[in-house]
Amino acid sequence: MPRRAHLSAGALALGLLALCGSALADPAAEYARLYAAHDFFGLRAMVAADPGPDSEQKRFYSATVLTAFNQPAAANKLIEGMLANNIDTALMPFLLQMRLENDLRLHDYAGALDAERTLIDFYERKGDGRLAEAQNTLKLLSALSGIDPQKASRSGDSHIIQAAAGKSYCIPVTVGIDPCYPLDPTAEYSMLTRSEADRLKLKVIPAGVQVRTKTGPLVNADVAVAPSMLLGNVQYQDVVFLVMPDTAFTFKDSTVPGILGFPVLAGMESLTARRGHVVDVPKLINTKRVDNLALDGNELLTQVMVGDHTVLCRVDTSAEHTVFYKPYYDLYKDDVEKAGKPHSVNGPGVTGVHDYKSFRLGNLQVTVAGRPVKLHNVDVFTERLASKDYLQCNLGQDAFKDYRAYTINLAAMSLTLD
Repeated sequence: MPRRAHLSAGALALGLLALCGSALADPAAEYARLYAAHDFFGLRAMVAADPGPDSEQKRFYSATVLTAFNQPAAANKLIEGMLANNIDTALMPFLLQMRLENDLRLHDYAGALDAERTLIDFYERKGDGRLAEAQNTLKLLSALSGIDPQKASRSGDSHIIQAAAGKSYCIPVTVGIDPCYPLDPTAEYSMLTRSEADRLKLKVIPAGVQVRTKTGPLVNADVAVAPSMLLGNVQYQDVVFLVMPDTAFTFKDSTVPGILGFPVLAGMESLTARRGHVVDVPKLINTKRVDNLALDGNELLTQVMVGDHTVLCRVDTSAEHTVFYKPYYDLYKDDVEKAGKPHSVNGPGVTGVHDYKSFRLGNLQVTVAGRPVKLHNVDVFTERLASKDYLQCNLGQDAFKDYRAYTINLAAMSLTLD
């Protein structure tokens, strides 16, 4: 998927120091450290406890917290006010990137396009290395700019039995006909193969945006919009799909015709996955905030306890097994090597399939959403695997298997295990 690079914590600290003055040097450095680590939980606590007066710094990090905890309209209100006073300053690209993220979450494609164009102008004038990535994203946003915002309504509770699809399971939907696609909340957009888009008789809008597949290679993708899609009792309008070559979703002897991405989960607002491959979506959503989940773009983050260590993990329900990344190994190397055995894991990389070195832990006791979880045969990688260096682990389905159900609620930003 097209990804927008995060600006460095050092650049952010310098920008805020220039705006706020040297007296704020220590708080600015701690704010920037939490921001660089994507520790939105620590950032939220720091903003709430900050006794200082209103400032550019506090407004920026307040907008960051609102963005991370899924309050995009409130975040954009703060951001727009700040942008008026920060034209062509070091803070400007941070604000624009955040606004763009919130616009996409609100399905305001024209607003996102405007933010991306302003970013490109900034990058061109500054000779910034992120220009090529932004120009690629611009192709996608240009194709989306005339599309109506996705809407979703729930006419009743939904009780959905997923269908077997090879080694995985898919959710039946109605898009004129009745296809069945797996749900992958880590996907920034829903996706279709070219032949599936043709089968659904969807109009394909040329975009020519380059996206990276999960197996590594870059491919060109276009856009299609489903005017109507029914999932259980959730009625969607104007669902965006990226249309990719069939080969991008061909694995050994099978082809996955489509994937339901994060915007589809966002339309549900709350999803409970139960044993027996059952998915429940309630008509009425509990909106009482819990905030043990945070959004990093479209990816869900949570804090997991390993002993007395707080570990930042991505919640990846499309992954079978939990793994820990090099940042975790670097912090707790002695404990990992004492408890584990050297191992290697075969997996995809940018340039092809590689063997990645790890230590395998036979058993690991962790705490997820306040509940005890026992993991088995957990790999802790000793070399860089994730593109996001701040992530310490990827929480897979094995973290939930000992419970009857788990619920992801984006209205309350909560993860619960039952």
